[in-house]
Amino acid sequence: MDRIATLAIFLSLLVSCSGALAADKNPPVVYSDLAVDQAIEKGIAYLWSQQAPDGRWGAVPGGPANKGETNVGATAICAYALLENGISPQDKRLAKALDFLAKTPGESTYGIGLRACAWEAATRYDPKFRRYLAADVRLLVNSISRQGRYGYLSRGQTPTANASWSNSRSQYGNLGVWVGARGDVEVPAGYWQLAMNHWIKDQKSDGGWGYNREHDDYSHISMTLAGVASLYVCLDNLYAARFANCRANTEIPALDKGMAWLEKHFLDAFKSAGRNWLLYSLYGIERVALASGYKYFGEHDWYKLGATKLLGLQAKNGSWVDPYSMGLLGPHVSTGYALLFLVRGRHTVVFNKLQYDGDWNNRPRDMATLTRWLSRTFEATLNWQIINLKVPVSEWHDAPILYLAGDETPKFTDEQIDKLRQYVLQGGTLFSVSECSGQGFRKGIRELYQKLFPDYPLTAIPADHPLYSVHFKIPARPAMFVASNGIRPLVVHVDDDLARHWQLDLSATQKYSFEAAANLVMYITDKRFRHRGVSPWPEKPSVKPERTVKLTVVQHEGNCNPEPLAYERFSRLLLKNTKTALEISGPVAADKLPAGAASVAVLTGTRAFALPAQQKAALKTFVESGGLLVVSAAGGLAGEAKEFDAAVHKLLDELFGADKLRILATTSPLFQIKNMEIESVKYRPMTRRKLGGMKGPNLRAVTADDGRILVLYSSEDLTAGLLGYPAYGVDGYDPGEGDEGGSAYEIMRNIVLFAAKSAKS
Repeated sequence: MDRIATLAIFLSLLVSCSGALAADKNPPVVYSDLAVDQAIEKGIAYLWSQQAPDGRWGAVPGGPANKGETNVGATAICAYALLENGISPQDKRLAKALDFLAKTPGESTYGIGLRACAWEAATRYDPKFRRYLAADVRLLVNSISRQGRYGYLSRGQTPTANASWSNSRSQYGNLGVWVGARGDVEVPAGYWQLAMNHWIKDQKSDGGWGYNREHDDYSHISMTLAGVASLYVCLDNLYAARFANCRANTEIPALDKGMAWLEKHFLDAFKSAGRNWLLYSLYGIERVALASGYKYFGEHDWYKLGATKLLGLQAKNGSWVDPYSMGLLGPHVSTGYALLFLVRGRHTVVFNKLQYDGDWNNRPRDMATLTRWLSRTFEATLNWQIINLKVPVSEWHDAPILYLAGDETPKFTDEQIDKLRQYVLQGGTLFSVSECSGQGFRKGIRELYQKLFPDYPLTAIPADHPLYSVHFKIPARPAMFVASNGIRPLVVHVDDDLARHWQLDLSATQKYSFEAAANLVMYITDKRFRHRGVSPWPEKPSVKPERTVKLTVVQHEGNCNPEPLAYERFSRLLLKNTKTALEISGPVAADKLPAGAASVAVLTGTRAFALPAQQKAALKTFVESGGLLVVSAAGGLAGEAKEFDAAVHKLLDELFGADKLRILATTSPLFQIKNMEIESVKYRPMTRRKLGGMKGPNLRAVTADDGRILVLYSSEDLTAGLLGYPAYGVDGYDPGEGDEGGSAYEIMRNIVLFAAKSAKS
C-alpha cells in the first residue's frame, strides 16, 4: 500500500469528515499575544460546539465497524488540547469526553498515544487518571516491535517483523510512553534503547527521515521532526548520566545531524511541497523546539512564525482545516493540533540558556529537568530555551532570567558585554553556575560582572536573605553571590555545581539545588509568569508628538539612578499612548537643572544622601519658578530605601519647613485629567499587605500658598514599576503586564501631563 493510502486510513480513525470547512480567506494577521488569546478562545468554542452528547468527537461515516475505535484518536486529541488550555477534568463536558475514552477500547497506535497524552494532562489535575495512563503505557510498551518501531495497531503483544510500520506511528508510540514516564509510570530501560536503535538505524545519510524505507527514498520535514523529537525522548531517559562530567563526550551524531537538517529545511513545514501536512508538522515543531530548548530553527523564531500562520488560517467559526492534507485531516483534529501548538508553545519561559563561545552546554538537559520539576512545584507549565548572542536583545526578553554555565573561562567581546548589560538594564537578571569546580569560570565570571556593573560588586548574601526563604525555607546552601542595585538582583551567581544535580535529576538526594532555583524564580518573578513572546520592553513608537516635557534625573550620592532605563521605557509608553514626548537628561547636579516651565526633576535613590547648600537652594528655585520635583524611594521602604526616606524628609523640612508633606487627595487635578482619571490603583503584593485595604494612590505633596504643587513624594516604588518587572522584594505600585503600563506608569503619566498643563496655564 502506498504511503498516502496508509495515511488516509490512519486519519479516517481520527477525523470527522462531515461538515469540513475550508479556512475562510482572512485578511493578513499581525501576530500579538492578544490575537493568540482570541484565536485560542474561538478554537475552544468550536470544539465544544462539535462535541457529541456522549462526549466524543469525530464520527466517520463509512469508517470501520468499531465506531468507538474510530473516535478514540479524535476525542483524545480534542480532550488533550482542552486540558492543555487549562480546562479542568471536572468540567462536565470534558468529564464526559474522558469517560468516553476510559470506556472505549482502542488499538490504534495513534489513538492510544494521543489518549496517553490526555491522561497525563488530566493527571496533573487529579491523580485518579494515572491508572488509565499506566494501562495505555503498558499497552504501548508491549506493542513495540523487535526492531524498535510501531505498526498501525498496538494490541499489547510484539508484532512480527513484517508488520506494517512507519516513523509516523513510531513517533506516536514513543510519545505515549514518554508522557507516561513524565507521569511517573515505570518504563523498562530497555524500551528506550530499542526505540533509539530504530531511529538511529532509519536515519538517512543527509540527516533526515522518511515515512518508512519501503515507501520513501528521501527525507522530509514531518518525519524528520518525528525522528528528532523521538531521539530527544530517548536521550532524556537513557543518557542523563552521560553528561555528569564537564569533559564527557556529549555528542550524539544522529541528533546533531537531524537538527542540522531541520535548520536547513525548516520552512518546508509551511509549504505543501514534499507531501507535508502543516498542522501535523506544527505539532512536531513544537515538540522538537520545547525538547531541544532552541528558540530558533536557523534564523526563524518557530513560535512566532507558526502562530502567525495559524492566525491567518483560522476560519470564522473558530476551526482550522489543514490546507495541505487533501481534506483528510478534518476540522476536529486540525483544531486540536492548532490549539496544542498555540498554547503549549506560548507557555512561560523562565530561563534563557545562553549559547556563547565556550563550554556553555556541558549539561544539555539541566534546564529541561529543572523546568519539569519547577512546573510540578508551581503547578504551572514552565519552559526554557536557548538563545544566542547574534540576535538583538529584544529577542531575549521571553525569559526574565538569563542562565550562564561553564567550567572554563568565558570569553565575551565588548559588543557582547554591552548586550548582556542592556538585557539586565531593561529588567532582566543574569544567573550563573560554575560547573565541575571550574576555577576558570569562577574567576572569569566575576571579571565579567565587574565590567558589567562596576558600581555593584558581587557580594555573598547573608543566611537571612529572602533567596533562602521566599518559597522554600532552605539553609544557606548553596552559597549565593548577588550584585544588586539596591532594588533587585542584577546578577546571582553560585559556585556549587547545581547544573550537575539538575542534569542527573537528583531532586531527592540534592533537593536544595532545585529548591534554590525555585526560590530564585519566585524572587525574580513574584510568581507572575508571562507568555512566550510577551516582552516588557516596548518598541520605540513612530508617533509624532503633540507636546514635549523635560525630565531630568537629579544627581546625588545615594544611588541616584539605580534603573537607568526606567524613564526610557516610560517615555516610549507615554509617546505611544498620549503623544507626549519626554526629553530625558541626567543625572545632573541640582544647580544644573533646566528652567522650570514644563520641566520635571526626578530625585530617586536607595541610600542616604545630603545635598550641598548651593544645590538645595537650586532645587527650591527650580520648583518656585514652575518646575515639579518628583521624589521616589526606589524599591520602596520594605527594601533598602529607608535611609533614603529619612534623607528626603530632612531635605524637604529644610527647604519648605517641617511637616509640609501632606497626602494628595484623589480629588486633586493631577488625578482628574480627562480620560485618565485615577481613583484607585494596584499595588504589588508586598505593598497590599502593608497598606491593608487602601485603594487610592499614596502620594504626598508639598504645595505653595496658592495651592500649586511643588513636590510629589512616593515612599512606594515607582522606579521599578516604570521598568516593568514584578520582583518579589519591591514595595510599590503594580508594574503592569508585558509592555502595558500598570499603576506605576499611570501615576507618572499623570504627573508628566499635569506638569505640561501647568506650564501652559
